[in-house]
Amino acid sequence: MTDEKIKSSSDAYCMIRYGLYSTYEKYAKKFGLGYKSLFVLRMLYTSPEGCTQNDICRYSVISKQTVSAIMKNYLSNGYISMEEIAYDRRNKLVKLTESGWKYAENIIPLIIKAEYDSMSDFTDEQRVEFLRLSEQYAEKIRNLIK
Repeated sequence: MTDEKIKSSSDAYCMIRYGLYSTYEKYAKKFGLGYKSLFVLRMLYTSPEGCTQNDICRYSVISKQTVSAIMKNYLSNGYISMEEIAYDRRNKLVKLTESGWKYAENIIPLIIKAEYDSMSDFTDEQRVEFLRLSEQYAEKIRNLIK
């Protein structure tokens, strides 16, 4: 493949990725949220056993300061509870409260269904290949941008 074709493919993929981020951002704005707040809410919704702020930072590109601000907002709205972890007092286990579950239930299931339905359009082989290529691409980027 020529350099021009590679550049064109790279640009096209970036536009697809940015367009997807934009879709999530527009959806989040419908609920007065930013994309990062939506991501945190989705993570809490899909982790009923709870997770720590460090977990959220580790699995996202969200800084500790931003996650902390999001948690402060969710806590003040009564959407989350934070409890000390006996074996690690520096971290707190964050869980959705009953109010938080009701709030998230109006937002997150549509995202999960859209992601599921989009993935279900692929055959088993296409899904495996899509995930393999996505991980290969992401790993290469991670290694080149250290």
